[in-house]
Amino acid sequence: MKFEYYGGDEMAQQRLEPGGSGHASLATLGEQILYIVGNGFDLHHGVQSSYAAFGRYLKEVDPDTYDQLERYFSVDDDFWWQFEAQLAHLDTDSLLDEAAAHLPSYGADDWSDAGHHDYEYELDRVVAAISSTLRRRFSEWVRQLVIPSPTLLIGKLLQLRRDARYLTFNYTETLQRVYGIPDASVIHIHGAAAHANDQLVLGHGWARTAADSFNYGIDPESADVRVMGGNEIVDRYFTETFKPTARVIESHKAFFQSLSGIKKVFIMGHSLSSVDLPYLLELCRHLGNVEVQWQVSFHESPEEVEAGMDSMGIDVNEVRFVPLTEPAHWACY
Repeated sequence: MKFEYYGGDEMAQQRLEPGGSGHASLATLGEQILYIVGNGFDLHHGVQSSYAAFGRYLKEVDPDTYDQLERYFSVDDDFWWQFEAQLAHLDTDSLLDEAAAHLPSYGADDWSDAGHHDYEYELDRVVAAISSTLRRRFSEWVRQLVIPSPTLLIGKLLQLRRDARYLTFNYTETLQRVYGIPDASVIHIHGAAAHANDQLVLGHGWARTAADSFNYGIDPESADVRVMGGNEIVDRYFTETFKPTARVIESHKAFFQSLSGIKKVFIMGHSLSSVDLPYLLELCRHLGNVEVQWQVSFHESPEEVEAGMDSMGIDVNEVRFVPLTEPAHWACY
C-alpha cells in the first residue's frame, strides 16, 4: 500500500509493502487523521483572502454598499478582523433615527398617502444593501480569488497526507489545487466557490430570541403600523445575516457521525472564533472520549487559539501549538 504526502519543497512518498513487519497499523493511519482548515491556511499560501481585502474590493466595485456599511457599523481594522461577528453589531439606533425622516405625522401639512410606506422603503433599501447585496458581493469576491501555483510556494508547503480527511471552513480549492487532495476527502462546511450553485455561508452567531425583536412588548392595537413594519425589516436583517450553524451541522450529520475513529486532529489557520464554536463542539462530541492528539496553528501569539481550545473543553496543556511558518512540524507519519 502507498501513502502519499505533498509538502516541504517536493512530494515525499512512503511505501508500505503488504505484510511488512511492524507497520500494519499504518494501513488506516490516514483515516485516523483529520485536518481542520481555516482562512489563515489560505493566507499562508498567498491567497488574498483576508476580510480586509474583501473590504477593499467592495469599496472599489460597489461604493454605495460600502458607504452603507461605514454608515451603520464601526468599520476599522478590528471590524474586518472579526467581520462575521461584527455583522451582529449593526447601529440600529442610527438606522432607525435616520429613517424617521421618512416618517411624517399623519396630521402633517405635507402628508400624502403616496408616502405612507417611505419609512419602510428606506429601511428596506439599507437592509438589502448590508445583507443580500453584501453577501452577493462577498460571493463574487471569493470566486475571483487567485490560488498561487505550488511552484511559487517554495518554503511554505506543508507535508499533508492525501489519504487523510479534511474539514475546511474556506470556500477555495487550495487543498485540491496546491496539494492534490481529492475532492471526496474535503468537506467544505460553508460551501465551495468552485460550485456555482453553492450558497456560501457567511454570518454572525447571535441567536436572537423573541425578546430581542424590535416589536417585542409593543401593543399592535395602538402602535403605528409603519413603525412596526420597519421594526420587522430590521429584525429581518439579523435573521438574514445569522450563520445557520445548526442547519449546516444537520446537513453534514453523516460526516460528524463518522469521526469516532479519529486519533489526530491538525487545526491549520483557524482562529477558533466563537461564531464557529458550534461546529467544533459537535466535532468534539463525535470524537468521543478516546485520546486524541491535537496540533493547532497560531498567528503571532497562541493566546487566541488557546482560548478557543479551552472553549471546546480541550486541556490546552495536551495541545501542541505550532505556527504554519514552521512546515517541518506539520509532517504526519
